[in-house]
Amino acid sequence: MLGFEEIVLIAIIALIILSPEKLAEFVREIGKIYAEYKKAKRMIELEVLYGVSSEELKEEMERKYRELRVELESFKGGKSPPQ
Repeated sequence: MLGFEEIVLIAIIALIILSPEKLAEFVREIGKIYAEYKKAKRMIELEVLYGVSSEELKEEMERKYRELRVELESFKGGKSPPQ
């Protein structure tokens, strides 16, 4: 694990090598890559723990979303929800 001093040293070197504008863009891209990594890791964990593939999970979520939209539209129209 990196300590505070090492992180500060890396930040100073990165600032020298990259301009402040490019450094901000670089950090944003690293953040996006890390978010994608976490998402993929979570999908793999779900698949291993529960035996649910990401496609099955996605299809189930889309089905639930469609059901909720229909129910919401029925509430907006003043109709009673379908049973």
